[in-house]
Amino acid sequence: LMITSIGSLTSDDLYDELQKTAEANGSRLILCTGSLPAVDWMGSAALDSCEEVKVTQVKPPKAWLGTPAEADHPDLLKIIEPRTLFEGSARKAATLFPKNANVAAMLALATSGLDKTLARLVADPNVTANRVELSFLGAAGKIKVQVEAAPSKTNPRTSAIVSLSVVKAIKKLCSPIIVGL
Repeated sequence: LMITSIGSLTSDDLYDELQKTAEANGSRLILCTGSLPAVDWMGSAALDSCEEVKVTQVKPPKAWLGTPAEADHPDLLKIIEPRTLFEGSARKAATLFPKNANVAAMLALATSGLDKTLARLVADPNVTANRVELSFLGAAGKIKVQVEAAPSKTNPRTSAIVSLSVVKAIKKLCSPIIVGL
């Protein structure tokens, strides 16, 4: 089973049930990286220790429509400067914003966990791309990454790279040579 909506895994019970089902049936649960860059490096570094893992996701205001941000910020489509909509754990970000915070959930599952990874969600009327800013600090080193991904033409909440990530994952599963595992 390949999952791209990683935010759905904020329920420990669901995650455990899926893991047990995969194990019992000799199958795998594949969490697609979607638009999360540098997951190989950070996941490897997290095997040692994580002092701090942070993600900031910045999207145009229309990407936040249909989320709690719309009710909390009735002037969302009229803002003229960036506005922080949420700050807290990746678990809470992905629970409240399941269609917007998959990057936060994936980063957390790959590194320090849903409750220790810090997430910040921002609406910015001046951006046209979905920006992801990541930082990791641990015993193996530190990394800061910023990506501006083109939004999906059919869903502004997600990035166009997500579908390409799925194709890449399927190609890896079928290829005799796997680069980056």
